Amino acid sequence: MIRRALFSLVVGTVFPIVALSQGMVPTMDRQFEFCQDRPLEPEWLENTPVREGYKRLLIQMIYRAESYRRVADANDCSCETVFPPWEHAIQHFNDNYLSLEQFEAMQTREDYRAEGDALRQSVRDLCEAEGHW
Repeated sequence: MIRRALFSLVVGTVFPIVALSQGMVPTMDRQFEFCQDRPLEPEWLENTPVREGYKRLLIQMIYRAESYRRVADANDCSCETVFPPWEHAIQHFNDNYLSLEQFEAMQTREDYRAEGDALRQSVRDLCEAEGHW
């Protein structure tokens, strides 16, 4: 118990000092290296209750896989292709997965993760050539 408290004290005190000394200052600004006008995740999705967080994660994986699929199909890495509006992924979730239990949603999320991972390298090569990675 004392070790845990001491560890928390050291991490809570030393880490911020080290981070600040190395110029790592946290910011709330959302700055991206490319595609500054990308659609942000809807606020209601960011504020999903913890107990329903698995739904948010599934929607994010649908969005990622959909994005990679669009880039691969179009052979285009423009900002509009890489970062489509969130509405399609959300609608796809609502139409197909809204009633899933947590375990089923986790399995489905892994399917979308695998699909995205299978496309990732080819998409990355294309997007790096355009400076969008």
